Amino acid sequence: MKIIVTYDVKQILTEQSRASYFNKWQKERATLQQEVEHLQFEMKRLQKKRPADHTWIAEQFEKEIRSRTERISFLDFKVDQLEELSLGSEIHDGEIESIQHVQVGDQWYAREQKGKIVVKDGIVQSIVPDDKGKDITI
Repeated sequence: MKIIVTYDVKQILTEQSRASYFNKWQKERATLQQEVEHLQFEMKRLQKKRPADHTWIAEQFEKEIRSRTERISFLDFKVDQLEELSLGSEIHDGEIESIQHVQVGDQWYAREQKGKIVVKDGIVQSIVPDDKGKDITI
């Protein structure tokens, strides 16, 4: 029988990975900022076009602007936190799912735990199948 097991992906912080995160988050922030400016422009354009719906238009656009502004604030927070982390720290970098084979006689407790994959500069350093299993180092 095959089952799906979830693995946490952890990134070991290095100068290279730190720079990569900064670049990724700066691009994302710039895109969000550009979207905010575009939404503000479109809101003003629509309000001039339909003055009777001025308040409703403002409410709808403000929701979208607020959403993007919150994401920008969260990105700024992540950048601040990244600056404070020391090299060698583990950063949660998402989750992936893996198909595992289960047979009669296998230990079940190992299937209930989440595994962990540790990556350093894009190279897998170790795979830990679960909290009770042995570390598989590559």
